[in-house]
Amino acid sequence: MVNGKYLYGIVDGAFEFHFVNTGLFSKKAYAIPYKDISAIVSNVPFKEMQPDAENITLHQVVIEESRNQSTVLPARFGTMFKSEDNVRQMLAKSYKDLKSKLIKFKGKDEFGLKIIMDEQDLEKFSTTSQNDPEIKRIKKEISSSGEGTAYFLKMKMNEAIRTDTYRRIEQLSREIHSEVVKTAEENCTLRSDFDQIILNAAYLIDRDETSKFHNKIDALKNRYQTKGLRFHLSGPWAPYSFC
Repeated sequence: MVNGKYLYGIVDGAFEFHFVNTGLFSKKAYAIPYKDISAIVSNVPFKEMQPDAENITLHQVVIEESRNQSTVLPARFGTMFKSEDNVRQMLAKSYKDLKSKLIKFKGKDEFGLKIIMDEQDLEKFSTTSQNDPEIKRIKKEISSSGEGTAYFLKMKMNEAIRTDTYRRIEQLSREIHSEVVKTAEENCTLRSDFDQIILNAAYLIDRDETSKFHNKIDALKNRYQTKGLRFHLSGPWAPYSFC
């Protein structure tokens, strides 16, 4: 099978990079330089790469080793080229943009933050929503309505409770996010696959401000622990969410 060049990322510098761990297919990563930047690659069969847990982990390991040696722009999983010449052509064509990003991300790390609300606490929010004036009004109508009308009013009330619950949870999420961004160079919110994750966000943090960032997270944990929120912080990482 023809070998290709699997791209892990672009790094600042055109020197010899050293990798302890192997990348995909147990192949060592190495650098292909162009001017004062390099592409980190390894030899792999030129075929579609399966994004399973093992391959993704191997991809991330090489990126983290790169990050420990220089500023790195992570490549999207599965990016491959047919030859070293094709890699150099890409570096030449995109040099200005790549160099600009490397300068931008120098000395900065990405941190991920997930805030999780247990199902039990979600139910508490739902119960509190029943004190909303509009919901109280619908409940009063139900008590004085016939069976048919009451049925539809109950549906309306349940929908009002859900709307109010999610509105207040979203407000809580925005409050926390607005505090965290004060310590970040950049930020972005990410999709959440579960209702219990009320905030899923990434923050780009200057390394000189890392302690300030962690202190902010600790303060928010203490402030919101009575609401049953769990803070899950990950990182530091290469700037995956900002490239």
